[in-house]
Formats: sequence, C-alpha cells, structure tokens
Amino acid sequence: MNRMPGALGAAVLLVAATACGLIGSGGPDRHKVALPEPAPPSAQWIVDRLSREGVRPEQCPAPTLSTLAVLDTDGRTRAEVFWLIDSIDACWAAVDLADDAGGTVGFGSIEGMTVGQPMPSGPPPGTEWYAVTAFHGRVADIRATGATDHVLGPVHSRTVDLGGGKLVTFVSYGIRIPEQGEILTLYLCPPTGDCRDVSMTG
Repeated sequence: MNRMPGALGAAVLLVAATACGLIGSGGPDRHKVALPEPAPPSAQWIVDRLSREGVRPEQCPAPTLSTLAVLDTDGRTRAEVFWLIDSIDACWAAVDLADDAGGTVGFGSIEGMTVGQPMPSGPPPGTEWYAVTAFHGRVADIRATGATDHVLGPVHSRTVDLGGGKLVTFVSYGIRIPEQGEILTLYLCPPTGDCRDVSMTG
C-alpha cells in the first residue's frame, strides 16, 4: 500500500489490506472489465488526487472517471473508491483532503478481498478509519453490527459483474479506532448468510 503525500496526522485515513489480498493472481479467466456507469464529473477531484505520481502501488494504473467506482464521498474532501485492473485484481483507496491529510491506496486480488479481514496500520485511538472489502455475489443492505457506537455512518456497497456470471460486491465502512487494548467487536452482516468478522483490538 502507498500512503499519499500529506500530513501524517490523526485525520489520515487508511485502507487496510490483508496478506492474502496484497498479491495479485493470474489465470486463464483474467480479462478486462468495464464498469457500466462512469463516475460522475463531480468525482474529478478524486481522480486528480489518485493520479499524482508516487501515490499508488506500481501495479495500480491511474484511475479515470470511466474506471473509478465511488462507494462513498462527502463530495469535497473524503471518499472511498475502487477501480478494477481486470477481472482478477483491483485497487482501492480512502482519500481525505481535510487539513492536507492525504490517504492510502491499496492493491490486491479481488478474491483476497472477499476472504481477508481489513486491519488498520497504526492510526492512533479516536482516528476515523475507513476500509474497503468485498463479498461474493450481489449483496445489498449490508449492516455493521456489534460495537456500533464506533461505526461512522452506514455501510456502502456496489456490485460489479466480472463476467461469466461472476458477481462481486465491493463494500466500504468506517469506524473510530478504539483505545489501546480495547477490543472492538464488529461484523458486516448481509440480509442472509454469514456475517463477516471485522473485529479488531486497539
């Protein structure tokens, strides 16, 4: 993962990646995937931020409005996004321009994102932290349960058709980092099926 240039203060948002999600994988089914709807022109500030040299892992091309998918944004300074390299690998980012903060960009396999557990990398207690993960299939109305007093707003999602009938739903959620040693019990729960354990210890 690459941290964007900017102040490394408490406002910096991190996208956590698991080890299984950091390594891309090949295979005969690898092909380009076009998003059915481009990001709106209002997302150009996100594209500009992520297009700067040195802010992305080398595997990640600079996104464009036609390749960027916005999961959530305040429309001015904060956003959680992803863009597909192909049907196997993806890049994602949490962007925060408040107080010249910056953000983090990650790269990994889509499959790894569906099984891994996002974890923060060093933000202090009380920091607002956002993560991007994924679920197999078309999944709507995912809810965060558990220590919801630490949850920042609703869970956001977008489903993408990777081709061959394979659907994946990308999900973003935000929390406030717990105090050191505090156990934060948290689950992402679809309407049916098993919940994803995204608990952590401060």
